Amino acid sequence: MPTVSKPVSFALGESLLFSRILPALFLLALIAVIGWRAFPSSYTSSFTTLRQALAATGEPPAVALHTALIESGEISKQLRLDGELRAVRSRTIFAEMTDEAKITWMPEEGTQVKAGDRLIELDSTAVLTKIKDAEEKLIAAENEILRVTAQQEGQLRDFQVELSRHWLAFEKAKVEARLPADVVSRREYQEKQFALDKARTEYETQQAKIEQKKREFAAELLVKTIEKQKTEGQLAQAKQGLNRMLVKAPTEGMVLYSDHWNERRKMQVGDVVWGGLPLLTLPILSEMELVAQVNEVDGPKISVGNKARIVLDSAPQEAINGTVTDVSQTAAKASWQAKAKVFTVIISLEKTLIEMKPGMSAQVSIVVGNSGSQLLVPRAALHFGSETPMVTRLESANQQRPVAVTITAADAKHYAVAANGALKAGDKVVLP
Repeated sequence: MPTVSKPVSFALGESLLFSRILPALFLLALIAVIGWRAFPSSYTSSFTTLRQALAATGEPPAVALHTALIESGEISKQLRLDGELRAVRSRTIFAEMTDEAKITWMPEEGTQVKAGDRLIELDSTAVLTKIKDAEEKLIAAENEILRVTAQQEGQLRDFQVELSRHWLAFEKAKVEARLPADVVSRREYQEKQFALDKARTEYETQQAKIEQKKREFAAELLVKTIEKQKTEGQLAQAKQGLNRMLVKAPTEGMVLYSDHWNERRKMQVGDVVWGGLPLLTLPILSEMELVAQVNEVDGPKISVGNKARIVLDSAPQEAINGTVTDVSQTAAKASWQAKAKVFTVIISLEKTLIEMKPGMSAQVSIVVGNSGSQLLVPRAALHFGSETPMVTRLESANQQRPVAVTITAADAKHYAVAANGALKAGDKVVLP
């Protein structure tokens, strides 16, 4: 019989295949021998147990099933919202100066301050200039009062001199007018009487003129004094304004910047502010509350007294109970760009954790109702592979039956299913 020779490429591949498989088989065999020598009792025990089980039952042992009981209970209807922590009580710090000023220093947001600590510094250049101008005006007003007083005193002295001259003439006329009419001629007597009346009139006129001048001088001096007092008030106000350029903390708390009045940001160093503008707040951290916003569609479902459950984003392992304490009466836009309107909801906390800080975000679940008594099935027991949800009910140790259910409500752990006779409380369902 003729010998058929193999192609060179086939022979080459076959030898290469054996050269790779044989070492691998040898390595597997070596590992098996080493394992048997290292753990001979475990291998023997496992095989012995398996043989005993097969001998007793005649079939492989049953696999242990994980099951859960179907219970009767209620599913709470909840609204899940995003919220933000804030202090129940806080102190807002306002700018108190009369003119505009620039912020030159503020502590970093979140800094803890004590009562009396430096809180805000404002640019005092304009105030110092105003103080200097007021001081110069005050000096000028005082000098003006001194000048007017000296001028008035000089004029009054001149009037007094003139009054003295009229007084001498009046006294002389009185002496001469005392001569009896029978001693001098009738003409001379009448001239003396006329001279007396004239001297008296001139003297009294000069007296009246002096009194008038005194009143005029007093009025002029009063105007100058009022101007001085006004300048003193301006100086005192400017000095008070200088004191307001340095704001100190009225109480202890954590620094939180206020929102900018015109821009979508917080206040910062370099901003120009004026009196009455809020600069920052000092919240009291001993008691916190949660502020959330709910869409206007769901807002009417929430009322004061609803229970809530709060979970901080930074500490999801701990949940805090709360109660709705306030719901805004009107819906408003969440922001100036938003179209949808929301209601603001305030939730009090059962306790305040030491790590809570204003502005921290949290998730809140507000209970707005319940489903009533229904059959509760663990979420893990339901299968959604078919058109209707299914559960596997355990009939006996080795018998199971799929059952279709109708879901009516759900929470984080259970589905509430309709009690249509397919399931009842106390049934066991198989878990994956």
